[in-house]
Amino acid sequence: MFNNLRSRLLGSYVLIIVICLAVTGVVLTILLIPQITRLTYLRLADKSLPTSSYVASLRRQGLGPEEIISRLEELAASQGTRILIVTRDGMVLADTENHWVGRGVDVSLQGEGPGARRLYAQGRLVTSDGLFLYVAVPTGVLLRERGEAASPAWYVVLLSPPRQAIATFAGEILVGFVLTGFVALLVSIGIAFLIARSIARPLQRIAAATEEIARGNYDEQLNITSPEEVRRLANSFNLMVREVKSSQQAQRDFVANVSHDLKTPLTSIQGFSQAILDGAAADEGARRRAAQVIHEEADRMARLVDDLLDLARIEAGQIVMARDSVALSQLLQECTEKMALCAEQGEVTLEAESDEGLVVKADRDRLAQVIHNLLDNALKHTPAGGRISLAARTVLEAVGKPGRQRGGVAEITVSDTGAGIPAEDLSRVFERFYRGDKSRTKEGRGAGLGLAIAREIILAHGGDIRAESVVGLGTKFTITLPQDRDVG
Repeated sequence: MFNNLRSRLLGSYVLIIVICLAVTGVVLTILLIPQITRLTYLRLADKSLPTSSYVASLRRQGLGPEEIISRLEELAASQGTRILIVTRDGMVLADTENHWVGRGVDVSLQGEGPGARRLYAQGRLVTSDGLFLYVAVPTGVLLRERGEAASPAWYVVLLSPPRQAIATFAGEILVGFVLTGFVALLVSIGIAFLIARSIARPLQRIAAATEEIARGNYDEQLNITSPEEVRRLANSFNLMVREVKSSQQAQRDFVANVSHDLKTPLTSIQGFSQAILDGAAADEGARRRAAQVIHEEADRMARLVDDLLDLARIEAGQIVMARDSVALSQLLQECTEKMALCAEQGEVTLEAESDEGLVVKADRDRLAQVIHNLLDNALKHTPAGGRISLAARTVLEAVGKPGRQRGGVAEITVSDTGAGIPAEDLSRVFERFYRGDKSRTKEGRGAGLGLAIAREIILAHGGDIRAESVVGLGTKFTITLPQDRDVG
């Protein structure tokens, strides 16, 4: 029965409501017991005064206690009380139930006048028959109040057991309480059902959407207007779906790119090796050219596999970056010298500058790998007569924490005056195998892993790398790294 969230929520709400109503009923009953006793005294007093006058009038008619009490039996039954006629010293002269005649009862018989004086006495009487609440009134008390003669030698005592008072309360008031509680329970259950449904239905929609995702439908999006926590869950689900969809697309692109980048050299290797086997390369020169192509394509495949393994190890944290003090001015000068010949051949101006004394904590070889990759890409996309600038300087952190002084970071920039990168490609340049040039020709083109590897290396150093570009004006890559605080 309680195998789903809605039924469990509803059951929990109903249980809480029932417990609250029961506790409220018990507390109200406990609080009302003194009031029930007070009401009982008031009812007995209200009935005792006219009864006392009636007994006095019967006594003036010359009737004895037994005759008077016989006339009071019907009245006592209709009132739900027990009536005694007692003397001043507490001796019972007559009893509507005829049990205590001739016995003494311990009741207060100090009935007094109005104003500062009471017309009746009240209290609790403990007997062998149980506990009774009583009111004792002198006979003819109302007659005396009106100035008429009446003998006070007899007293009328009206008794009522507490259980009868409670029964009367239950019959007159408690039934109303129970009915009110039942109506409140029904209304509360209805509200609880609506609340449980408002929580369960969005979760059911999320569960159904999750099943759609499991079937491969990544276009499922949730628009839920529910409590904040459920909305956050729905938003997290939508974000997860977008990430999964992007990951699936990246995986498909990865497989397609790897397949393409491996297929081209494999086709060349297969074709030229087949030519050698079939004797199509008859002379020595043809065989050497075929062997050279096979060697170059195999080397290209080896570099691709090495890059893939390198990227995988960096992402998995299996490669530990060294933390040496690296002078950026010296590193930039070395990178510029290594690329100078390529720049000269491409008729591109290559220049470098750096702030003096700028030192970072980094893996020198890995950082040189990143800068070399950025320079190589810039040379490939900068036409003759263009310019490539390599610079390093100290800048203040863009965001400082409250109560903490802003620190400096090292910023390395590689700028070119090439064709630039379109906006639709700029956000994806750091994706593995992504290349803006869809022709995938091998001349001057890599496998599309260089920037992905560069990004992982910089992130592993606790830095950041970003790209800016304007089509027709050029591209700028910016690397930020923490400075070496121990230097200087």
